[in-house]
Amino acid sequence: MIITVQMVLNRLIEPVGHLEPTVDTLKSGRLNAEVRKVAVTFMATYAVIKQAVESGVDLIITHEPTYYNHKDEVEWLAGDPVYERKRMLIEESGISIFRLHDYVHKYKPDGILVGMLKKLKWEAYANPEKMNLLTIPSDEQHTVRTIVTHLKNKLDIDSVLVAGDPEMPVRRFGLMPGASGGRSHIKCFESKNIDLLIVGETNEWETNEYVRDAMDMGLSKALIITGHQNSEEAGMLTVVEMMREALPDLQVDFIASPLAVKRI
Repeated sequence: MIITVQMVLNRLIEPVGHLEPTVDTLKSGRLNAEVRKVAVTFMATYAVIKQAVESGVDLIITHEPTYYNHKDEVEWLAGDPVYERKRMLIEESGISIFRLHDYVHKYKPDGILVGMLKKLKWEAYANPEKMNLLTIPSDEQHTVRTIVTHLKNKLDIDSVLVAGDPEMPVRRFGLMPGASGGRSHIKCFESKNIDLLIVGETNEWETNEYVRDAMDMGLSKALIITGHQNSEEAGMLTVVEMMREALPDLQVDFIASPLAVKRI
């Protein structure tokens, strides 16, 4: 049986049904193109695309944009040498690229969250009804610092950002991968009665300052910021597992990439 790009996309969309509007669209390639090999990645960087092309990949499934903005709008980039070189690589190779952002977050449960919980070995901590709320069993003792150590070990990262007291005991905490914004972060603190919130990224004048004010008032609140990619990349392994199960004739590989920025 010949598998096409459309058939793969149908399987990715099936758990949710058609979304409108959505940024999850085919960024390059043809819906009727044959697919024998798929690469799943967090970000379709130039290096990732080049690696995929060289290894014979027909379709890249990426969580984040290809062209540096949420909607992959490219008119403003016309003539930019970085954009033009990336576009040329994609067009000359004929590779198909599909963004899977909205749909995977709409899976029940959220596919990115599930993948991150597995990576962090935190499935047992998660509330079955609200899996981004986690409770540490009474026979375990943790502080913000011990949770930071766990995150660094499991995600293989050198550092995180912390607001609040690193020695503060933690019993109940929230996990919000990605960049859901200060309002949702603060609402989580307020409505879920948590000690600690772990997020991908923040606007520094929002959640960070809320936690600073809480600490100055004597309230036990803390924030860990892992970085956006660190907070979501392993979540795309959910897609790898799903695709391998649904379409066993396809070769489905995961391509990780180094972080774009480093602390020096």
